[in-house]
Amino acid sequence: MNEGAPMMYHGSGGFGGPGQMFMMGGQAERQTRHYPLDSLQSLGGSPAGHATPRRWQPRRDRHPNPKDNTAFGYDSDDSSLSSNASGSNKSGEKGEEGSVRERGAGGAGWGGAREWRGRRGHVARPQRRIAPERYLNGSYPFQVKFTPDDLLNGSKWDTLSQEIWDKFIKSQQTEETFRKKMNLWRYLFITIKTIFPRYGLYVVGSTMSGFGLDSSDMDLCLYVRPVDELDPRAHALLHLNYILSYIRSFDPNAELIQAKVPILKFRDSRNGLQVDLNCNNVVGIRNTNLLHCYSRLDWRVRPLVALTKLWAQAHDINDARHRTLSSYSLTLMVIHFLQCGTSPAILPRVSEAGAESRRAHNRTTLAELFLHMLRYYAEFPYDKMAVSVRVGARVPVAECRAARAHKNDPHQWKLLCVEEPFDLTNTARSVYDPDTFDKIVATFRDSYTRLASGLRLADAWPQR
Repeated sequence: MNEGAPMMYHGSGGFGGPGQMFMMGGQAERQTRHYPLDSLQSLGGSPAGHATPRRWQPRRDRHPNPKDNTAFGYDSDDSSLSSNASGSNKSGEKGEEGSVRERGAGGAGWGGAREWRGRRGHVARPQRRIAPERYLNGSYPFQVKFTPDDLLNGSKWDTLSQEIWDKFIKSQQTEETFRKKMNLWRYLFITIKTIFPRYGLYVVGSTMSGFGLDSSDMDLCLYVRPVDELDPRAHALLHLNYILSYIRSFDPNAELIQAKVPILKFRDSRNGLQVDLNCNNVVGIRNTNLLHCYSRLDWRVRPLVALTKLWAQAHDINDARHRTLSSYSLTLMVIHFLQCGTSPAILPRVSEAGAESRRAHNRTTLAELFLHMLRYYAEFPYDKMAVSVRVGARVPVAECRAARAHKNDPHQWKLLCVEEPFDLTNTARSVYDPDTFDKIVATFRDSYTRLASGLRLADAWPQR
């Protein structure tokens, strides 16, 4: 297969249930492909299992279709993008070689005859497609439109639970926003691969995990084959600078942020989408799949994560660039609380996420969970312990510093520690300023105190 050609990656990841579909470039790991049944076609001739001979006939001359190389514009919603759109022409080369081989095989010319036997169980490979409708129909983290039966239970928590649910429904990523993001991805993918054929482009983050808000940024990962002799950060900056000159052709204000993980930030003014593009930060593909799995294990997970993000944004503690918490760190903190801050646990640890173990059902209301989560992190021993979704428990900070991992730096484990489950780094390393740290802890504490006394969602929001 052409290294630069796009492929579909079924990210079941061993976590159970239908897996997430991610947009992968040709440089990614090879994975088993999954095609819908209606796209599989049997070869003509005798049924599988029978070897009835037939006469071989030469192919008719095939004339190129002028539409094959159509450049799909940004507005296009055509679902019939073929490999030609991504710059792949190996199928055509193969067809020519096959014709030459057929003419010369066994000394048979154009009019010659030979016996042909069908291969058992052989099916034709479907045409490759990369259009966003594949993701909409197959694996889209669906927009919730129905209220769960056990949202309300006739208790004092009903009003707060209903307020939380209503806020989630209004703020969640809509299908329309998801489609806009997929169209933008398709446009960037095709255009970038026209200039740089060996680049791959992944959609990662909340767009695909199920935790996206309608106002969330779109996260993309540019994949380029690593170079052993070059520092990974320098390598990422090199390729992001290549892309920057192209991105500025439609967004003059595009900015390359030279952080530890460099980010190219730009805006799609047509649909108002803010995009963060990194290079070779492939751990984002794995944790997107993991978060998608967790989002489907319990109906309360998505509204709790959405509400926590909105709450943090309202208190100005949800921006890593301003030395506060990233949305990813907040998501991991919510999942960790549901692992070890409730009894019985609502979510399992990473190693058990795909196991069919029977866990005692926790019927705690949505309102109680949010209130208890605020208290959990108001009282968390940050100086000694780190948040860990990987083990589903608190982990000593000293143990995190000593972890043997390629990207782990002991100096990044400072005031607030949230372990990344795959590369074992601190996702909250942006919180290194004591004043900012104190503000975050005070926000958890004050919000809990006010919400516990009033049991209205407005009590957890900043008091104007």
